[in-house]
Amino acid sequence: MKWILPIALALLSTSSFAYKITDYSGKCFVLDEKKAQVCSIQKGVSSGGGFIYLEFDKKEFLIEQSTTCGTSCQPYLGTTPENALLSKKYKKGPWDCYKQVQGSLNICYMISK
Repeated sequence: MKWILPIALALLSTSSFAYKITDYSGKCFVLDEKKAQVCSIQKGVSSGGGFIYLEFDKKEFLIEQSTTCGTSCQPYLGTTPENALLSKKYKKGPWDCYKQVQGSLNICYMISK
């Protein structure tokens, strides 16, 4: 009986995961507004995927991408995980941009150095 708890804790610790989150500052804009603003950028990564969280002008945006499907994984963009829609990533000069495939959200960001 003494070995049940240590084995359970060992299995739990190897099966759980956590995001490694890094904070950045930069500039962001929604493509329709075309006005870049200072924004807070958080990037997180784990064994199953990653996310980018953008916050500016009292708005929040979330970009999620799984890594479990190899190189064919497509990102999702939304204001919450529940309303994130399939999107396409593209570059616009130095900006990293994401546009929803069947939605109207189109956002760009650039990390300050």
